Amino acid sequence: MVRIKNPTSVQIKKRMSVRVPLGMITRIEIDLLASGYNKKQRFFWFEDVINELFLTPDYHNLIAEEFITAGTTKVVTLSISNNTYKKVEATVAEVLAIEKYNTDKSSIIRTAIIQRLLNKTNEHLV
Repeated sequence: MVRIKNPTSVQIKKRMSVRVPLGMITRIEIDLLASGYNKKQRFFWFEDVINELFLTPDYHNLIAEEFITAGTTKVVTLSISNNTYKKVEATVAEVLAIEKYNTDKSSIIRTAIIQRLLNKTNEHLV
């Protein structure tokens, strides 16, 4: 019997929680399915969303402009690759250096999700 390994199962992953606006939860699920992923493939969707943000010109400014209202969020638990996690961590320092704005990893991931959802509805801010 030949064992087939799932390439994502051998990747080092980071689990984290991110607060996202309540109204965004349904849109995330819709975009996940519309993008060709199923619910077990959320890892890949979050990887794509975050890495798409890093390809956006002037993404540091988008992160600095992000804001969230207290009490209107839900915690979403996600996994991302160690590589993507390092990019997110580095971006926290870059936003502080470039935009003079102290941010956090959750803000970067929320911005990535928002940009993906806006892009899918042709309401992209960039």
